[in-house]
Order: sequence, then structure tokens, then C-alpha cells
Amino acid sequence: MYISEVYASGFRCFAPTEPLRLKLSPGLNILVGPNDAGKSAIIDAARYVLWTRGDDYIRPDEHDFHVDTVGTRGCDFVVRCTFDDLTPDEESRFLEWCTNEKGKLRLHVCMQSARRISPGGGSVVASQHRAGAEGEGLPLDGELREYLKATYLKPLRDAERELRAGRRSRLSRILGAMPVMGPESKPAVPGANATLHDTLAAADAAVRDNPAVGGVASSVNTDFLDKLSFVDDRLVATLDLGAGGSFDQILERFELYLNAKAGTERVQRGLGYNNLLFMAAELLLLQSHPDQVPFLLIEEPEAHLHPQHQALFMEVLAARAAKPDPDKGEANQQVQVLLTTHSPQLAAGAELETMTMIVGHRAYPLSAAHTRLEPDDYEFLRRFLDATKANLFFARALIVVEGDGEHLLLPAIAEKLGRPLSRHGVSIVNVGHRGLFRYSRILQRKTGYAIGVPVALIPDRDIPPAEARALVGDRKTANELTKGDVTARLRTLRRDVGDPVDAFIADCWTLEFDLALQPGLAESVHQAVQLAKTSSRRPEWLAKIIKDASATYAGWKTEGLSAIEIAVKIYQPVYDREASKAEVAEQLAAILRKRTDTPKEMRDRLPPYLVRAIDYVTGGYAPGAPPVAEDLDPEGSEVGVAGMDDAAAAA
Repeated sequence: MYISEVYASGFRCFAPTEPLRLKLSPGLNILVGPNDAGKSAIIDAARYVLWTRGDDYIRPDEHDFHVDTVGTRGCDFVVRCTFDDLTPDEESRFLEWCTNEKGKLRLHVCMQSARRISPGGGSVVASQHRAGAEGEGLPLDGELREYLKATYLKPLRDAERELRAGRRSRLSRILGAMPVMGPESKPAVPGANATLHDTLAAADAAVRDNPAVGGVASSVNTDFLDKLSFVDDRLVATLDLGAGGSFDQILERFELYLNAKAGTERVQRGLGYNNLLFMAAELLLLQSHPDQVPFLLIEEPEAHLHPQHQALFMEVLAARAAKPDPDKGEANQQVQVLLTTHSPQLAAGAELETMTMIVGHRAYPLSAAHTRLEPDDYEFLRRFLDATKANLFFARALIVVEGDGEHLLLPAIAEKLGRPLSRHGVSIVNVGHRGLFRYSRILQRKTGYAIGVPVALIPDRDIPPAEARALVGDRKTANELTKGDVTARLRTLRRDVGDPVDAFIADCWTLEFDLALQPGLAESVHQAVQLAKTSSRRPEWLAKIIKDASATYAGWKTEGLSAIEIAVKIYQPVYDREASKAEVAEQLAAILRKRTDTPKEMRDRLPPYLVRAIDYVTGGYAPGAPPVAEDLDPEGSEVGVAGMDDAAAAA
């Protein structure tokens, strides 16, 4: 059986009016999302219900009760795990705790907790674990509790300490729980190989017979203990390895450590490697108990791990969580995993269908039944969703762009507007002309609440003006396109607008051209283009390029060229690939940062679509604002404006 749902109401960030209902698959389940969204609360809800196979002290306190919007702390919470696909043996063993729902047996394990104010101040918290969807069933006994216990790997674990010898060490608990260690705790039967008990007993005897050890023990007894003893209560000490104690005490002397790269001397290994070793030990324990539910809870396994090791770990974990194939001789037990991460590397290495975004204390599964992604979108994203793009799962807001120019330039523009993207938790995803809308559809829902992550798409309009005829050759310019052609183009660029996704289309052609079209920015853009054309980085030469570019720009204005004609001349080296867009963006970003424009002045000088896009993802978007140029077709009617109004309506 496996956990099909985790439910929480009144528990921490999950209000009774909006409880958590997280559906889980039998294999790998990955929770992603920004900080303070509720991921750790979900892990703890499962821990509270099921308990864990460690020595964790799990008991709710008053801070686990939800605090509402006016600051009032609740007095009750309920967390529940629902188990489905019980085997016939599980149905018979736990029949009295199961619920028959339309002929199907399900096991609901419910924890109810209540808080009351103590007369002396403070709170008294009482909890009970019972079966039933509402906790109306029988209390859970020891056998069922042991069967359902989860394995939990906490975040930022001290792996070296956990694997070190010591009283009640985690390693000793893991070893003691291994079925293969049971027979090793007793003497071997005559004729059989020596057990661990026999080996340690023999070692103990050999140590006691060692002259040096025996001499020390004799000195302690004759020189001190004899003189400190009463006549009828003589004190005698023995010096050995302590193998005569309990088997648990023997196991507490074990250590697990990584070998040195060379030689036999033990050396200190890094935190990351020790972390991998500890997780391997826990996974070994998990697969060694086929008589228990194989449920693994992991928080942030990326701690201390190199990105390549994160990818390897995810491959191993995915293999353990996959359903075994009997035709391939696979007989291992499928492990159900619930994992939280903030690592784009881990997220990029996982299948999108296994992931659930936790945003604003709500769960948004990313499987095909819930998103607007088409089946071929999943195949596309499986190939192209890498770590640089996977930061979309952790952002508070998102800008999706088509190239390096926008990626490099938008942070500088946002800074000049007084809305730095980093301060607003905005990530930029550069899809490189590959599936702009495929990435945005990840965050769009078929039904239910919209994900509260504003997504701004910034595509080029790609319609050259008539003045660029000599530049673009046979390509159609704006004057050669019908109104219907332009409308169709705009509708295509806005076809997936909705929920939290809005499109902010270039006013005319491309980002670089539209910036060059602005009178207050044209000279700076021309300087950036000319700087991008040179490979020299000598300060005196760069200063000359900037001075010459300003003189050329002034000459164009003196000649009476229109703003659009000047923009074509500025953009020509970029179009002809004499200057790369990335280099132009880098140079222009540096120039803009040195300019003294105020945020208000820069707002008036930028193309309106860029201002709106940055306002949208940084919280400055005004719902109901009149549409601007890119939202209108050539006849002046709206193509379809979507923004936070749609998200609010869906919510």
C-alpha cells in the first residue's frame, strides 16, 4: 500500500477554511516552491501522523496550531494520511482499522490535536491517533504503528555525527534494525560459522589476556580498588572491549566511514560525501524491511552536495521509487518518496509529472491532469528543462524571455525603475527561442486556483518597419502586411495568456530596436552597439568609440532623420551580426547604470511594454489599467488582456 493523500486542517499555515489536500503517487513525489510556502509543514504533517524510524521526539506544541489573518491562534488541528492499494495480507491484518468506501478498503490514519489555555498561563496540548477519515475509528495499536513508521532524513543533517560510534547512535539503530543482524547477536550453533557475538567475545578474551592490558587492570585493583573496598564488598575492575554487554552496546561501537582515496590511513572526508554515505545507510535500512511500509521523507537532500552528485542522487532515488519490473528480474520493493528541495539541479533532473509546486500554502501538481501542458510539451521539457530554467519552480515571480539580450538587460532596466528584480524575488528564464509558451504553460491550470506566481512573457513582435526595407531584403515590412496579418501575429503571441501569465510584446520589432526608437535612450543604445563591435578593451579606445558614437548620433539628428530612421541605422550592426545581442546588452546595461535618470524619468523614456512587464512581476501592475500598444490590434480593439484580474477571478 502507499499514501495517496496527505490532509492538514488548522495545522500551521493550512487554515481550516483552506485545508491541504495533497495527492501523492506510489513512487517519487517532489515538492518545490518558494520559501515559507508550506513544504516543511507537509513533511512534518506526515511525521506527526506516522512517526519515524529514528529517535526523533515528535510531539506537537502550540506553534503547530494555525494563526489566522487577525492573529488569533486556533485550538484544534487535524492531519491525516490515507493509504490505498492495500494487499490482501494488509487488508486482513488491519481490517478493523480500515474503512469500506464503495467496496474499496482504505486506511485513514488521523491525528487530532487540541489546545487549551492553562490556568497558570501557557498552553496544554493533547493529541490522539485514531483510524477513520474523521478520526472516528479505533486507536492505533503498536503493531500498526510500527508497520506505518516512515524513514525521515532531516535537512542539514550532521552525517558524520550520525554515523559515529556512541550511545544510541543513529548507525547503531540502523544496524540493530537490520534483519540480518538478529542471528548475529547470539552464539553460533555447534558446527556453524562464528557469529558477530562469538567474534567479539573472542576478541574480548584476547584483549584481557594481553599482558599490558592485564597489568593495567591488576594495578587498578591492587593499588587502588582493594584499598577503597569494604571487607564484605570488594571492588574488582575488568579492562576489555566491553563485548560482554548487550548487543545494542556492541553495535554502538560501530562506525561507518568512507575509505581514503589512497592508502589505509583513515582521513576526514567532505560533508557532501558523508551526507551521501548516511543517505545510503538509511536507504539500505528502508529496503531491508519488506514487512513495513517503505515511505521515505527527505528534506533538502542537496545539502552539501555538488550539482553532479545531486543529479546522481536523483537517479538513484528515482530508480528506487520506480515500480519494479518482474520481467527484468527486479524483485525489490518500490519506495514511496516525499521530497522537498530548493535545488534547480535536482528539479531539472526529475520528471515534471513527479513534481508539485507549493505556493501560498496551496498544492499545485504538475502532472498532465492538472496543467495546460500538452503531451508533447512534457517530452520537449524533458529534453530542454535544465538547471538554468528550473529556477522557475522557486521564484516569487517570473519573466520568460527569448534571448540573451533580454536576460542581461532587464535586471539593469528594473534597477533604473527602482524595482530591482532580486529584491522582488523575480527570476528570468531564457528559453533561447525554444518554446516560450511551453514553459509558461507549466504554471497554468486546467481547473481550480491559479498559481500565485505572476509570469511575464516578453516576445519580440518581429515586424520590421518600412524604413528597414533595405536592411531586411525580401522579408515583409509593416507596410506590406495587412491588418489581418498583424492581428494574427499578435493573437499568436498572446494565445496562451491567462491565469498568472501575461504577454508584453515588443512595440515594433525587437528589444534592441525598440530601445533605439526611444529618443531618450537612442544615443546610449548606439554607444552600446559600437562598443560591442570592437574587441579592444583599452580605456582610451573605448572612450573614443563613445565620443564618436555621440557625434554620429548628433549628426543624424542634424540631418533631420526621423526617430525610426535613426533606430534602423543604430540596429543595422546587430541585424547584420556585426555586434552580438548579448554584448550589446552587456554594454548597454553598464551605460544605463551610470546614467543619472530618476526612476520617473526612466519610466517615461522606456518602451511602455517593458515598464508594464516589470511592474507586473514586481507588484506594480494596476488591475483595470487601460491597454497599451501591444494589447491592441491595428483597428484599436483589444487582442485579449489578461493579468492579475484573471488570477484573482480564478481564485
